[in-house]
Amino acid sequence: MADRSPDPPMSVREAMDRVLAAEREAQEQLEACQAEADRIIAAAREKTRGIQETTRGRISRIHAASNRETAARIRSMRRDTAKKSAAIDYEPTQSEAVARAARRLARRLTSRSRDDE
Repeated sequence: MADRSPDPPMSVREAMDRVLAAEREAQEQLEACQAEADRIIAAAREKTRGIQETTRGRISRIHAASNRETAARIRSMRRDTAKKSAAIDYEPTQSEAVARAARRLARRLTSRSRDDE
């Protein structure tokens, strides 16, 4: 067994210096960790802003495409309706009869007393 002599006792001053050095090192490590955490948070915020901008752009493009598609469908429906309306050739007496029936129906639906029913 090797002969190990115990470390010589430290003076109070040496012990205090050692403790203070350990505290400084711990404080430096704590500050380094805080700085790294701040960098990570800043990077996450920047990434979040990028994702938000990308998302807003995508949503805007989807809305625009939807609006264009809706407008195209409405135009198509209007063309179809115009074609179908043009294909119906009412004689003047038929048009007058339809107009009279529409007026009677409107009166019935809007009158307070519904004696006609």
